[in-house]
Amino acid sequence: MSSNHLEHISPADFVDALTVPVRQAMAAVRWLEGRVRNRPKLDEVRPEKAALTDADCVSQEILLVAVAARFPWVELSVEEDTPQVERFSRNRSESSVVIDPIDGTLRYLLGDGPYAILVGLEREGRVEAALVGLPQADTLVRAVRGGGAEISIRDTPFRTAHAERGGSEVLVSPGLSPDVRERLEGRGHNLVTAAGGAIGVAPLLDGVCGAVRVSAAPEGLSRRAWLSALPTLEAGGTVESPHGEFPERYEPDVPGVIVGANVEEVRQLRTSLLRDAG
Repeated sequence: MSSNHLEHISPADFVDALTVPVRQAMAAVRWLEGRVRNRPKLDEVRPEKAALTDADCVSQEILLVAVAARFPWVELSVEEDTPQVERFSRNRSESSVVIDPIDGTLRYLLGDGPYAILVGLEREGRVEAALVGLPQADTLVRAVRGGGAEISIRDTPFRTAHAERGGSEVLVSPGLSPDVRERLEGRGHNLVTAAGGAIGVAPLLDGVCGAVRVSAAPEGLSRRAWLSALPTLEAGGTVESPHGEFPERYEPDVPGVIVGANVEEVRQLRTSLLRDAG
């Protein structure tokens, strides 16, 4: 039976409902680190997109059970084909729930950089609420559009998040060109390869001053880039594309994203990314 539902989902209620499930998913994938193997998706060419583990599926099922309990009518945009997905397959709603159970599965498998768990509420292409879990750092960031962002580290009470230039680390996407890496390192930055979800909240993390991500996909960034950017924007940070403004709503063909605590930080990172920037 199909479900056509017009009930409005409050972004604040969504964040409250998904906070504990995201923590549960974070704990599950953290415990499974090093215990699962890669089962690559046969229809994906790039290793970053093809990587799949049982941990991805466990994380997604934890999150979908929680979504089904509170918002069973909602549409889904999910990464994996797990059993709970069928419950939502015929839903039509004004809002959709976006889930990436492990954003950066290859990072998860290799252990060479931060990965993330992403959950968001999207309406007409615009992210209205977002939760970004970073299991390795035991950090959970959540945000509601127009309502600010909050951060919890090691299960401490949530506090207001502020985008601050807190160190020399810059999170970068895999495959960033050697020339760009050299220019960033020449400016004194310590580069850490990271998944897109971690890149989106970079200025909220200890010791991190910003992030640079260039999409390897011809269609540009996925909509999950908008999800992870919301907390930084709500915390007073700056998010831009390599060539200027970052759209408020999802658009195809956006080639990358630069994230910093302020406009000047993003300008400096852009200078390293584009030779003629400035």
